[in-house]
Amino acid sequence: MGGFVSGNGKVDAVLWDLDGTLIDTSSSSLLSLVEILEEFGVSLDLAQITPIIEQQSHTGEKKDKGKWASTVLEMTGLKKLTAEELLKRWDEKMVQKRASIKALPGAIEVVKHLKECKIPQAIVTMSNARSVAVKRKQNEELFGMMDLILTSDDKRIKNRKPHPDCYLLASELLNVKSTRCVVVEDSPEGMRAGKSAGCKVVAVPAAWTKNMGRKLTTDFLITTLRDFPFRKLGLPKMRSIK
Repeated sequence: MGGFVSGNGKVDAVLWDLDGTLIDTSSSSLLSLVEILEEFGVSLDLAQITPIIEQQSHTGEKKDKGKWASTVLEMTGLKKLTAEELLKRWDEKMVQKRASIKALPGAIEVVKHLKECKIPQAIVTMSNARSVAVKRKQNEELFGMMDLILTSDDKRIKNRKPHPDCYLLASELLNVKSTRCVVVEDSPEGMRAGKSAGCKVVAVPAAWTKNMGRKLTTDFLITTLRDFPFRKLGLPKMRSIK
C-alpha cells in the first residue's frame, strides 16, 4: 500500500481530520463510558468496547449513536439504563472532558514543519463548531497553525463523510485542486471521503481500524504521525520526532 504523487510529486495542501487523527478523543470516550458503567457496578472489557466507541465517535449520526448505546447495554447486560439515558450521560461526561483533550504524538511537530514549509493546512472535521471550540482551548498551538477550519455544521457541506463534500470545499477555499491535496484520516469513512474527492490519503488507523489492512481506502498506511511520509509526498523531510 502506498505510492507517489503524480507530476512533480509535491502536494499543495494537507487536509486534516481532527478527532483521533490530530487529538486524542479516544481516551476520553473510553474513560467516560467506563465511569458511567462503574457507577452501576458494571466492569468493562476494553478490547470489546473500543471498536464500538470508536465507530460511534466518527459517524456522529443520531441513528448510529442509538445503535452504539444499545450494543453496549446488550454486551454488558445493564438493565438500569436505556440507550437514550446512556447517550445523555456519555455526552455530558464528554463535554466535561473535551477541554483536557491533548494532541496525539507527533501532531504538533508535523503540523509545525508543514507550516514552516509554507504548505497550506486545514482541519476538516465532522465535529460541530461548539465542540471544536472547546477542544481548541487546550490545543491553541495546533489550531493556530491552520489556514482553515471546517466543521460539520458549516451549511456549505451538504453531505457528511464518507461523501467528499467537506474535502472538496476545503480545497476550493484554499484555492488548491483537490487532486493536489493530501487527506490525513483515521476512519474508513474519512478515507473514502478523501479518495472520492480525488485526494491522496494518509491513514493513521484508530484502534478499531488497525486490523483492517488492505480494506482501508488509502494510499499510505502509517502507525503514528511520527511516520508521516514526507518524502513520498514530495515534501521536505523533517528531523526525527522524539
